[in-house]
Amino acid sequence: MSKPLWPAVSGAVARDMQVEVISNNLANVNTNGFKKDAVDFKEYLSKNEKERDLTVDIPRSPIKDKDLYPIDGRDQSFVIVNGTHTSFKTGGLKVTDNPLDLALSGPGFFEVATPAGVRYTRAGAFKLSPDGRLVTSEGHPVLAKGDSASDPASRYIQLSGREGPIHVNEAGEIYAGDTLVSPVSIVEFGDLKTVRKSGSLYFENKSPVANPPQAGASTLVKQGMLETSNVNPVEEISNLIRANRMFEQDLKAMKTVNEMLQREVNDIGKL
Repeated sequence: MSKPLWPAVSGAVARDMQVEVISNNLANVNTNGFKKDAVDFKEYLSKNEKERDLTVDIPRSPIKDKDLYPIDGRDQSFVIVNGTHTSFKTGGLKVTDNPLDLALSGPGFFEVATPAGVRYTRAGAFKLSPDGRLVTSEGHPVLAKGDSASDPASRYIQLSGREGPIHVNEAGEIYAGDTLVSPVSIVEFGDLKTVRKSGSLYFENKSPVANPPQAGASTLVKQGMLETSNVNPVEEISNLIRANRMFEQDLKAMKTVNEMLQREVNDIGKL
């Protein structure tokens, strides 16, 4: 592929992925507990593939403009997608008056047991399973506070057979009437960079040894409320329009380079 064409092609590919991510954010604008994503880009310099030669040689040919203003291969650079990152900015809180709906005020996460292992979520739309356990809307058991190294099944929260209304205080302690049932497990992380999405509403800690979950000391539980998505639809629509326009500019650049190459082959060769 022609080097002048590659920057535009790589830019179009990167913008296409950005459009996909923004579209997914907009699709989840009404999904409780959803955290938006953003795409990271970085510039790749083809000259970095070779070891840079710092020696200065005596010019043996006519001096060119780039000899006076070295650009170190930036004329052959292109953009690549460096991955995505999640914004953990807290969403708004809405009142539902459902005693099993719990929202978090602070940086913490609920611990839940999934078939893939323990995961973390901000989506607190909980319910009772047929056997009386507190579970997520997908049916995954919500875990009680306890030893993270223990079997998750030993930390299931059982609410069946309890008498009295369910009450959850800001510390996450679940009461049935005046009886303490269990404190729900809320954890925080010192470095959110290792916390990556595992599905739409769940997160996985990729470095459990270097960045272990800690007790959610600075996170409060709000009963009868849910945290909404942290997606700002106006901002995301603006980002989507900008990304589409940049994508169109890359396509125009590709078309222009292609026309120049055709003229080089068809016209200049006739001179």
